[in-house]
Amino acid sequence: MVIDLRIRMLVSLGVVLILNLIFLMGRHATIRVMGFLVFPLIAYFLFLSIYLVGSWQPDLLTTQVEFNQNTLHQIWISIPVMVFAFSHTPIISTFAIDRREKYGEHAMDKCKKIMKVAYLIICISVLFFVFSCLLSIPPSYIEAAKEEGVTILSALSMLPNAPAWLSISGIIVAVVAMSKSFLGTYFGVIEGATEVVKTTLQQVGVKKSRAFNRALSIMLVSLITFIVCCINPNAISMIYAISGPLIAMILFIMPTLSTYLIPALKPWRSIGNLITLIVGILCVSVMFFS
Repeated sequence: MVIDLRIRMLVSLGVVLILNLIFLMGRHATIRVMGFLVFPLIAYFLFLSIYLVGSWQPDLLTTQVEFNQNTLHQIWISIPVMVFAFSHTPIISTFAIDRREKYGEHAMDKCKKIMKVAYLIICISVLFFVFSCLLSIPPSYIEAAKEEGVTILSALSMLPNAPAWLSISGIIVAVVAMSKSFLGTYFGVIEGATEVVKTTLQQVGVKKSRAFNRALSIMLVSLITFIVCCINPNAISMIYAISGPLIAMILFIMPTLSTYLIPALKPWRSIGNLITLIVGILCVSVMFFS
């Protein structure tokens, strides 16, 4: 389906403005909105996973899925996407500040408990949904959805006798999920952009207040977001080439490698850090060798 450029521009402008309005309402309001969005999403995917149990075809694992060299290649090139999908670092600082204000000295322990439960819920719901889709959708439908650049929910709606509510709810869920991801990422992006704007202005001899730098960074990031939405590049290709490897370089490789290069950080060496380093190297290698 080809969308007219004017329609794409209007929709992009409207979405960017609405999400910015939510962001400008303040940190507490934005976190409440994100909290309101996340639980219905989890409930929807769990419901859909259970709903698909009746359509499971175990033979898809034996007749359609083959483990060979191509399988290893597919797993390798999917690492940047998984790194990008599970990365929530931009919201961590905002989350930590919010918990510090509420729990004070006990914030660290509270954050650890919250994150353990959150990780468990995310892993269970995501893995259950992935395996449920794998056992329910023939590879031909997945390939068709991939070629059209649509989500796995669209692949589900392509199935024979698929209910009408599936295609409608899929659009709603996609919009909600992208909005939640945008808001979660936006905090960290604006923090970084504000410092970049501040440093750039100081280089040319201009010194402005933090409020000015922040406002300018919001306008610049919003403009870039709007332009990218209008251009509509292949998101998966961008993740392969830029986002996934960049996240892996900053969060996987640099911190873990420093524990082996800096003697003072030796106490933090562990098997977990070594595995993280290996995954980071594999992720970055996709950018050069895929």
